[in-house]
Amino acid sequence: MSIKVRTAMVVLAGVFSSLSAAAEGWSPAPEPAVWAQTRQQLQASGAMTDRPWQFMEALETPEVMAGEYLSGRSRTTAGVEFDAALLLRRNAAATWQVRELRMRALCNQQRLQRRSVENQWVDYVGRDDTTAKVAWICDLP
Repeated sequence: MSIKVRTAMVVLAGVFSSLSAAAEGWSPAPEPAVWAQTRQQLQASGAMTDRPWQFMEALETPEVMAGEYLSGRSRTTAGVEFDAALLLRRNAAATWQVRELRMRALCNQQRLQRRSVENQWVDYVGRDDTTAKVAWICDLP
């Protein structure tokens, strides 16, 4: 795994672990204006796929700004697959890094996986609130 991918995974794990979700009834907060503007600029520039993205949550510290988005949930025999995007900026840098990846929620097992570069499903870093988020992801109409 490359340093960039490893770093993105660690930052994304930090985003999720820093924000606690209630065991029941978790749902994403509305997208803050600063994140909507950032996402729109990245989409307009081509750095982020232009599609409907659902804001999940963000981490904002003096060292790191990281926001996670989800798009295109679809039910499969294994659970729910979706595209995820991480928007990352370190130390008030001028440029944003965007990492998009394919993920899935294994609804019956209450865990997340991501598709690797080798096109294999691998477990995603677990967090205290993973169960609540998987429940929300799996709750398709």
